[in-house]
Amino acid sequence: MLGSCPYCNDGSITAAKKTVLGKQTKVYSCSNAHFHTEDGECFESVGSCAYRIWGNSLAKYGKRAIGEQEIKKLLRYGSFIAVLHSRNGVEYRKKIVTHYEYGISVLFNEEIAS
Repeated sequence: MLGSCPYCNDGSITAAKKTVLGKQTKVYSCSNAHFHTEDGECFESVGSCAYRIWGNSLAKYGKRAIGEQEIKKLLRYGSFIAVLHSRNGVEYRKKIVTHYEYGISVLFNEEIAS
């Protein structure tokens, strides 16, 4: 268990490895969320809580994986700071917060000191 679910307040967030489109990734999800597998692919089913964070959620920003320590910070403090990269390789720091529909959200409008 990494922490309590920030949305249903009834479940706990745990980590599991899943295969999505043929690639392994971690998913941090509420214990009240449900998944099923068909032909080695992972699909979400409706549960009493749908909160989840895919480990590769920030891949398009140059961050390959979200680690368990970052998830613990997110659940405990409501946010964490991530080092992201633009397409031309510029490094920048942004605040990551919880978001019910997407799991996490990047706050692009907030400046973070280096």
